[in-house]
Amino acid sequence: MKIAIWTKSPPKIAAIEEAIKKCVYFKNKEIEIIPLKVSSWISDMPISEKENMQGAYNRAHNCKKEINADFYIWMEGGTTLIWDKAYLFGVVYILDNNWKWHYWFSNKMEVPEYFRKKIYDEWLELWPVLAEATKEENASKKWWAFAHWSDNMLTRKDQFVLAFLSGIVPFYNKYYNL
Repeated sequence: MKIAIWTKSPPKIAAIEEAIKKCVYFKNKEIEIIPLKVSSWISDMPISEKENMQGAYNRAHNCKKEINADFYIWMEGGTTLIWDKAYLFGVVYILDNNWKWHYWFSNKMEVPEYFRKKIYDEWLELWPVLAEATKEENASKKWWAFAHWSDNMLTRKDQFVLAFLSGIVPFYNKYYNL
């Protein structure tokens, strides 16, 4: 079974590898993960659920144009506003080779007010703001915001593993075909 993913990011590849190991539908199957780099045609830091979903959709469909696989997966991370607070979350979009698709979301974690203001009032990308606040170069690539804001109790990888497992269910579970 071939699974194409848009990313060459080691943490995202590790998330898919871990999710596949936990997935009952992939037990005893030979799985080949194919990392690709394709465009999403959205900003690097999506700031709404719609923009996150669109970016994930675009990348999965662009992967399908590049290679023939059983599944095409994209994981998009971003923020969204709900009332006067911002929330960080991830979305996983899974497309199969027959154009059947499903989205699933990670949990949402409240964005600290300092970062919310920078993102939504000053229109800055989260990653440089995170690097500035933590005084760590490439802070977003090392630990990601979930880990920074939860004292390492929650990681972006954990979020994507659970979202992938939730998103793959409708492809296999009998109750989605009643």
